[in-house]
Amino acid sequence: MKTALKIAAGLGAVSALTGLASVAHAQNSASATAVGSATIVQSISISATANLGFGTIVKPTTATSTISVSSTGNSRSISGGNAVGANSAGVTSAAFLVQGEGGSAISVTVPTTFNMTSGANTLVVTTTNTTATGNLSGSIGAQGSFTVGVGGSFPLATNTASGAYSGNLVVTASYN
Repeated sequence: MKTALKIAAGLGAVSALTGLASVAHAQNSASATAVGSATIVQSISISATANLGFGTIVKPTTATSTISVSSTGNSRSISGGNAVGANSAGVTSAAFLVQGEGGSAISVTVPTTFNMTSGANTLVVTTTNTTATGNLSGSIGAQGSFTVGVGGSFPLATNTASGAYSGNLVVTASYN
């Protein structure tokens, strides 16, 4: 009978160990759920609605003048030297229209300088802009818009070559 008790006790121990193994296995796995989401928005676009124009300027005979156009409105100023604005025709700040998903935050990148050339001659224009960040008008689900004005200035020396100067002012917009 002692042998039968030892066998029964041994089977009970094996049974207990098997039960523990099953419990340990059940605790070895778990699950969780994550939610997938996406917000779909309209493509962003930017277009120039006005060019940056400095008008016609008579170069100075003494010292260097600075020719400036404001980023808002169409006003030109001349400081230093004795340059003269021949007329105000063609004086305009540049304007850019950004369009995209209404209510969205955007950034507009305006370069700090750009070149205007006339043949082999170059004027370096330093830009000024009204704002570089903002929100498109309206709300999600509708087209929104945002306008950015850009002005600039350049030095005009007595020895600057005469000519019609022009150059590309490249402005970019992106969603934040």
